[in-house]
Amino acid sequence: MRSLTIVLAGCLFSVLVLLPIDEFTSYYEYHLSADRTQFVAQQLWKSFSLDTPVKLVFYLTVGVSLGVAGYLLMAVLVRRNTLISQLESELGKDLATLIGHGEDDNLEFKSSFRYDYRQQKVNRALEAVIMKTLAGFMNANGGTLLIGVADDGSIVGLEKDFQTLSRKDSDGYTQSLMGTVAEKLGTPACRLLRIVFHRQESEEVCRIIVLPSPTPVYCREDKHSRFYIRTGSGTREMELQEAVSFVRSKWG
Repeated sequence: MRSLTIVLAGCLFSVLVLLPIDEFTSYYEYHLSADRTQFVAQQLWKSFSLDTPVKLVFYLTVGVSLGVAGYLLMAVLVRRNTLISQLESELGKDLATLIGHGEDDNLEFKSSFRYDYRQQKVNRALEAVIMKTLAGFMNANGGTLLIGVADDGSIVGLEKDFQTLSRKDSDGYTQSLMGTVAEKLGTPACRLLRIVFHRQESEEVCRIIVLPSPTPVYCREDKHSRFYIRTGSGTREMELQEAVSFVRSKWG
């Protein structure tokens, strides 16, 4: 309904403003001797009565184009402002309060990105789990992933993860995360992430704020692309038909 209103407004602007301006311009350009107001009124009547339909159709087309462009611009600005508000809201949350709230459909805890505390060694399968979680948030309404926090909310930090990297600091961590995201979820997905590091209980915690994606995000696994969605306090894979229906309903 809003899009139709904006397109209609574009048409009215084109016909009631641009077309009369064009007729005034023609009057002065050709130095006509007729009364200016009368000339413009006659030309407009010819257009509206379809004596000169080409001119009317041209300006209606211009109006539709202006309306569509205006609607698309407004949609971009609304989405941008929504994402900014969401990002500001997430950044305004205190980390301790956030952890105390516990996991839900917008918040997930992970102990590490690639270090397996049970096996006491690097486990690249953990990276896939992180990617699934990020994809699930992107395909839903966004959310926050905290790495360095155990399922029970206790702080385990990032030191073990840091030691698995060639560059053992937050910059190296960010680089590794973004590289994996680009590889598994696609480079455009990197724009949906904001990474912040916090010092909590003498340990470092990685906070990834995930924005909702304007298009479906698929996770590449074993040469296959899979679709994940955030539901409740977990992330699940959708079956093909279910995913197709979901994508159509959300992104058209």
